[in-house]
Amino acid sequence: MKFKSFLLFTVLGIVLTTATFANTPLSAKAKFVFDLFAESHLNTDASKLEKILNTDALMKFPKGYQVLSEGQSAVIRLMRQNQGIMQNCTTVVDVLASGDAMVLAKVNFVDEGFVVENYLTLELDRTQNWKITRIDKLCFDAGSPKVMTQK
Repeated sequence: MKFKSFLLFTVLGIVLTTATFANTPLSAKAKFVFDLFAESHLNTDASKLEKILNTDALMKFPKGYQVLSEGQSAVIRLMRQNQGIMQNCTTVVDVLASGDAMVLAKVNFVDEGFVVENYLTLELDRTQNWKITRIDKLCFDAGSPKVMTQK
């Protein structure tokens, strides 16, 4: 009897702990930001990206053996220069971690010859809207062992 009671309370404790500390479900608004990011890239639409990019956002990317960074205005300006170019690739979105005020995700753009991996950090701003605060961009040849997700 003592063993059954102990087992019952152990299982109950595990269930309650799991329910209490489980990942916060991704809000529809955060998912909308990922979808808009992907759409802005596929259609090279700066106006869509501008809506979801925080004014202090940074994009970091490697060039050779150094890491370069661009601020929000430079990212938008570059996209405007290429406005309207349609990308012929597929998109894969993976949420890596989510909390009440921050979400980390990977958005891959997969083409026949290459994969562009974008690691995004979303944060809630003062008005409770999700904004992208950081983009880390990596490019690989398709089939490279460095690519984490291709499909």
